[in-house]
Order: sequence, then structure tokens, then C-alpha cells
Amino acid sequence: MFHSEQFDIAKLAEENHSSEDLDNLCFQFTSPPGQNTLNATDFQLEEDEKDNPFASLGIVKDFSSRSRKMNGEKIHVLSCNGEEPEANEQTLSTPERIRIAGQQFIDSYSSKADEICQLSHLFKVSFSGLSNDETKDIQLLVTLLASAEKTGQKQFNQAKKLIRLCSNMSFNEGNPVERLVYYFSEAIRMKINSELGSVARHGLESMQFDLQEALMNVDTCIFAFHQKVPLSQVCQFSSFHTIIENLTKATKIHVIDLEIRTGMQYVVMMQALASQSECHIDHIKITAIGTRSESKIKDTCKNLADFAKTMNIILSFKIVMVADIMDFNIDLLELDGDEKVAVYAPFILSTLIVKPNSLEYLMREIRKINPCVMVITEVEANHTSPAFVDRFIEALFFYGALFDSVSDCLSNDDLNRKVMESVFYGHCIRNIVAAEGDERTIRHIGVDVWRKFFQRFGMLELALSDATLNEAKLLIDNFRCGNSCSLLVDRGCFLVGWKDVSIFSISAWKFI
Repeated sequence: MFHSEQFDIAKLAEENHSSEDLDNLCFQFTSPPGQNTLNATDFQLEEDEKDNPFASLGIVKDFSSRSRKMNGEKIHVLSCNGEEPEANEQTLSTPERIRIAGQQFIDSYSSKADEICQLSHLFKVSFSGLSNDETKDIQLLVTLLASAEKTGQKQFNQAKKLIRLCSNMSFNEGNPVERLVYYFSEAIRMKINSELGSVARHGLESMQFDLQEALMNVDTCIFAFHQKVPLSQVCQFSSFHTIIENLTKATKIHVIDLEIRTGMQYVVMMQALASQSECHIDHIKITAIGTRSESKIKDTCKNLADFAKTMNIILSFKIVMVADIMDFNIDLLELDGDEKVAVYAPFILSTLIVKPNSLEYLMREIRKINPCVMVITEVEANHTSPAFVDRFIEALFFYGALFDSVSDCLSNDDLNRKVMESVFYGHCIRNIVAAEGDERTIRHIGVDVWRKFFQRFGMLELALSDATLNEAKLLIDNFRCGNSCSLLVDRGCFLVGWKDVSIFSISAWKFI
């Protein structure tokens, strides 16, 4: 049954991301004695903090909760009693380094029940059994966590000193951890300046404008990037394999695309349809919905039309440009009663979380279409919390896995990697970490929250098929770095992940 009352999806996401007590920690190890590689004298507690320096351990509690959600194996580190850790047969991934740094940070505060450690102890970090590079990265991450904790407590003088340490040790062309810390340090500095009034309000508002300007010149790099990294290709392939399965025996197919981008997914679709011997496709229609970049959408449509001719497929396009999604309506689509309709929504619904009325409106219009299937791909993360530390930790794990995937698939000097990280990832990190209120437009939620939202519109989740899963696995195997890419079946949907960290969800729905 469809309900018309307003639904705050961001609030639901916050409730779904409940905090947990510090008592039950995922990892069991304490801070080992060892050498300094960062100087404790670079950071000194202010006088008014010496008696009770940690009035709020928000980031500690959040990290405890977040660590327990991870599926990776426990990582053992040399403890104070001198017990040897398990041997590390492989280099630690970036998410694993984040987990160790988080546990080290927690232990610096809570390893002794009746003693609060001085913050300078955070810099006395040394792990037996780990390489120098791994130890250095973990120390750098601990410093970043300390700066975020101080920022969350609004102890900005302390936070700025720690950020300076991070900036001196991180680079946008270093290893994955150094690049990750570089962008997160930049975001924390921006947040501190905004909180202190050092940055005008339009400074954060201009981030979206800057991104759009940059996009005009990076299409070639972004396309090349996605050809070398499996995550997005798995999403596109699985989505269109599912669409085809749900349009069986159709002779006229109409796909309504809410974010067409390069359109490469339709190449896969046309190749698959052309190979079908049991059913001839008379006509494929694509309706591309757009709010900007009409010329790019036209170029995409032209390129796909040229490809369709080589496959002897009759392909037609309709481009529906609207100034705002609230201007979209079913009458703009030119629906034909003889065609089977699918709706493809790649990474578009989450952009409307900050505009709940627009999201509600769009879903109502799609319900009127009543497509055979609606396939949705989204980021599998929770970046909606109003609490800074919650967003920070979620984003750190998420982008840590993304930076790790990029480094495994592309060389450090690859131009496509540099463009993707600086234009897209850097922008998103700044917005998630530094912006507040309506300026924080990057808001992601997990598939469980989407499920609760879709229930309101009478939507039934369709299980993605075993055939789609097997084909996606074959696609992953074609990549040199494919062994790090994972697929998890969650009820009916797929979660595409990187080294045990979920990155994207792919789900299919119909209206009942």
C-alpha cells in the first residue's frame, strides 16, 4: 500500500546506524612498547585539558562499533607482554591498516580501565611483524584519527597541530594511505576553517561548481579509468543482465535511464540482445533523463546509434532535459503500450536524499510508469549522519577501500587515477567531512535503508539470478586485480566489495 506522508530517509539512515558501547571490541590487543617516529613534542596538551583531556570519546565509540561490522579476519599485533603475533604473509590492505590504527587509537584511551593515556602516547606506535611502510602508515592514520577526534570536540587548536603533522607526511601522489590522509586532512582543515569563520560560506557551496567545471575536461580520463577497474563494470554488467532477463520475449524494449553518462552499458545490452536466437528485437528505445550537460548526452546517444547500426539493431533515442527533477513527469516519456519498459537508476537516487521532496516526487512518477523492472545501483555506505565523527569513520573505511582498489589496478603515475581521485574522490571527501546542512550534498545510505524506503511505494525486491552472479564472476576474473573484488548476495541484491568492504549495491525491483 502506498503511503503519501513525508518520509525522512536521512533520519531513517541515522536510526539504522545505531551506536554501540565500547565494552565489546572486535580486536584484542594492547599498545606495544617501541620507538617514536613522530615527536610527542610536536603536540602538547593545553593547560585546561590536562585534568580531563578526553571529555568526549565519540570517535573511539564509533570506531568500536564500526570495527565490529567488518568481516575481515582479526589482525594480531605484538602486545605488552611480548607475545609474538601471527605472521603476516601478505602486505596489509588499506582497510586493514585503518582497522589496526583504529584499534591502536582505542587502546591509547581505553586499554587500562582506570587510566586515561596522554595524547602524546598516540605517537609511540610500533608493531612487531609489520614492515616499516605498514608501521609508518598506521602511525599516520592514528594521527589523522586524533585530529578528527579533536575536531569533533571543537578543540581546534589541538586539531590544527595534528593536521599539520598529517600534511607533512601525506601526499596526493604517495601510496594509498598517504593519498587517503592527504584528502581527509584537507577536508578536516576546511571544516575547522569553516567552524572558525575563516572560510566564507560560499567556499563550500563552490565545491559543486568547481566539480562541474572540471568534468568538462576529464571525460576521456574517467572512461579509461573505468575500463581498468572492475567495480563499476560489475555494476553496469549485472544491472543490464538483470534488465534483459526481465524483458524476455519482448520485441520492443524501452529503457528509461535516469543518468546515462557514457552509455557503455548499452553496448553490453545490444551485444547480448543480438546474440539471442529465440527472440528477435524489433526496436530498442532509450529515454535519457538529464538536468545538465545536454550536449554530452547527445554525443552519447549518437555514439550508441552508430554502434547499433553495426549490430543491425533499430535504436531510437529521446532526451528529456528538465531544469529540476520536479519538472519531470510521465507525459514526457512517449510510452507505447506495445513495449516493455525498464527503469535504470545508477547512483542517482542518493543525490536526492538532500532534497526529500524531489526524491518522493520522482518515485511517485516512476510508480505511474509501472516498469517491468527497475534496477538501482547505489553506494553501499552511510554518509548521512549529522554527527561529524560518524561520517568521518564511515568515509575513511569506504574511501580507504576505493583508494586501495585504484592502487591495485593502476600504477601510481597513472593520469587516469590522479584525475579520478582529485576530481571525484577528493570532492566527495571534502563534502562529506567538511560541509554541513544543505551544503552537504553527498549523502549515501545502505541497501537496508533503501529497502525500507521502497516499501512505501509498494515495491517488491527481485532476486538477481545465479546466471547474473556467474557472469559477473567471469567478468571479475578478467581483471589482474580481480581476486580482491568480492560479490556478496544480500537477500536478492548483490553487494560489490573490495577486500571485505562493501562499495556498491545492485538491486532490482517491481511495483505491485
